[in-house]
Amino acid sequence: MDLRVANQGNSKVGDWQLKFQMNQATINNSWNGNFQSQGSEYIVTPLDWGRGIEPGQSRDLGFCANKSGADYQPRQLSVASL
Repeated sequence: MDLRVANQGNSKVGDWQLKFQMNQATINNSWNGNFQSQGSEYIVTPLDWGRGIEPGQSRDLGFCANKSGADYQPRQLSVASL
């Protein structure tokens, strides 16, 4: 799954994190981010080179996962500036 975090604001975002829920799947490979799970919640933080995002710019990241049931789609995605 490919994800994109975009800065649609007017000022630089210095650091950020992405959160999402994924019930019946386990990430087995990821790129361009640090993916950590806490139960069915995943918290993604940027690699050092991807922390700052200028206005109008974005960061692409993603993962592959093994599904274990029908409820495997990521949901409740949110991004916060830290």
